[in-house]
Amino acid sequence: MKPLSLINDKPLIWAHRGGRSLAPENTLQALRRGHEAGADGWETDVQLTKDGELIILHDLNLLRTTNAGVHPLFRANRPALPWRFTLEEIKKLSANVFPRRFCPPHYSEQPWKELPETVHPDLRVPTLSEALDITAELGMWINIEIKDLSHDVPEEFSKTVVKKVTDMVHAKGMDTQVIISSFNHDYMRESKIVAPQIFTGILTPHEFTGDPVEAAKAVKADAWHPGLQFLTGEVIQRVREAGIAINPYTVNKPEDVSRLTKWGVTGLVTDCPQSIR
Repeated sequence: MKPLSLINDKPLIWAHRGGRSLAPENTLQALRRGHEAGADGWETDVQLTKDGELIILHDLNLLRTTNAGVHPLFRANRPALPWRFTLEEIKKLSANVFPRRFCPPHYSEQPWKELPETVHPDLRVPTLSEALDITAELGMWINIEIKDLSHDVPEEFSKTVVKKVTDMVHAKGMDTQVIISSFNHDYMRESKIVAPQIFTGILTPHEFTGDPVEAAKAVKADAWHPGLQFLTGEVIQRVREAGIAINPYTVNKPEDVSRLTKWGVTGLVTDCPQSIR
């Protein structure tokens, strides 16, 4: 596939957590569903296991998106923090938690409906390696959000996670298919030092009031990934004029798609790629 270009004639469609309206979030099936729905790439979340393996998981515990709450091993070690368990142990969990409704029903070519019969009954928490392999197979791009492991997690995890991610991306020859992002902007600074060829993006919360251009330039980030709630056309224009891509999250409503596209965003992170395309 051609190298990832963050600035294109029309916004890239990023399937949030693989398109979590289509299949259990952050599973390989969600990735495939997002691809089928027309997404250009998918956004996903990465953190570390006890034995230093990179897994795809949004929350800092395993309770919401797996059956850890009823599994004896994990129930005895609540709140089931992934860094307390090995990859082999985490692979024993089911990640088949069916999605709730995220997308406006009227904003689809076909009515949104649950399809439990098509959800694989043996879904597991994927590794980043598995996710990258399928990304390459499908010719997609991937936005890897590194979860902030600098609080309430052993220090060695925060110190090693960026290098582990960039090394794996490079080893698989996928430098030009990846953008790495995080709310921890120090991670983005480190990423540009150890792998300057890989795109990076700073994540900020909806209530962010700082200067996005200064924040991105401070860590040499290529993109800004803001919450959409308080975005304005003026801010988007200034970010674009600075040569920085802008990919807001989480864009599910048609009026938000129309407004943000008119204002010139370079990408849309959405739970509903089947609708937005």
